[in-house]
Amino acid sequence: MDGKEGLEALFEFASEGILVANQQGDIIRANPAAEKMFRYGKDELLGRKVEILIPRRAATRHVQERSQFHKNPHPRSMGIGMDLYGRRKDDTEFPVEVSLSPFTSKEGEGYVIAFVIDISIRKTQDEILKKNHHELQYYAEELKASNAELENFAYVSSHDLQEPLRKIQSFGDRLKTVEADRLSDQGKDYLNRVLNAAARMQVLINDLLLFSRVTSRNLPFVSVNLNQLLKEVLSDLEVSVEKTHAVITSEELPVIDAEPTQMRQLFQNLISNSIKFRNPETPLKIQITSKTNKKTPGLVELSFSDNGIGFEEKYNDRIFNIFQRLEGQKYEGSGIGLAICRKIAIRHGGNIVAQSEPGKGSSFLVTLAVTHLTPDPNHTYEH
Repeated sequence: MDGKEGLEALFEFASEGILVANQQGDIIRANPAAEKMFRYGKDELLGRKVEILIPRRAATRHVQERSQFHKNPHPRSMGIGMDLYGRRKDDTEFPVEVSLSPFTSKEGEGYVIAFVIDISIRKTQDEILKKNHHELQYYAEELKASNAELENFAYVSSHDLQEPLRKIQSFGDRLKTVEADRLSDQGKDYLNRVLNAAARMQVLINDLLLFSRVTSRNLPFVSVNLNQLLKEVLSDLEVSVEKTHAVITSEELPVIDAEPTQMRQLFQNLISNSIKFRNPETPLKIQITSKTNKKTPGLVELSFSDNGIGFEEKYNDRIFNIFQRLEGQKYEGSGIGLAICRKIAIRHGGNIVAQSEPGKGSSFLVTLAVTHLTPDPNHTYEH
């Protein structure tokens, strides 16, 4: 096959439409793909003006554009980044992309080759993606607004509950102190139950306020030395650590951009969680390690591992939900600590997951972004 035969085969079997027109706009060649695309029979396009393939509303303008093109012929792409349409024989329209390439014959006649691609499927997919993107943006904004409302509601409602609860506790204590001798044994029992319930309610309200503050009262991120922060947390937990004879070891931890108060809360909650759920028959050991996240270099992964009682991994997601407690009433607390940890980790560009097995301890893996867009470079959290 010589070069001419190869070009002819390429013309005939090309998947994109190919049209050849002269300076007057007469179509002198059309390949099968073009005929099929515009729904014309074999050789039906020959000798006809290219304007029959242009939407009627643009045909007149196209005559002028064709004339201008031949005054300064040069390769040109059309339809990319704009809405360009072709017109079929039945007058229906479809989106296209067109590339024009001028050439001159040996006789000096000017011609143009048009390569036409039907982008109907791509256009439909783009519209679907665009629609889905807008819907996702809408739902994201709705979710953001809903979360903000819920957090505000949690803060306001729990804050407003403080005063009536204080009255219950105050008058309950006064009744117990002043009127105790006049109460029957059953009355004293009822009063003690009321005060105990009020105390539990106070814990729940305080924890709910704490939970809402994680995102409702955000402070700027600064550079935080996690080694120094850990020392301060262990100092605060000194009594609990000594009482349980816990042995806490730590590797060198990184310096990251964070909100110091929330990071302190994260460390304290995770260490306190290990202390609370220790195995009474085994000396408690807690190990804190750090490594760079291999999949995402901008993240650091902290591991808080212990040899406590552990739990079944089917509860992995449940333990991070607010007010979830797997051990019933056996252990004190509202079950909000790990929920707060997750909120803090997410706010710091990461997340938290747990690995555990009953009787073999637990590991909490916390990923955190090392840097953020708006840290204060002049402020390092060192005390």
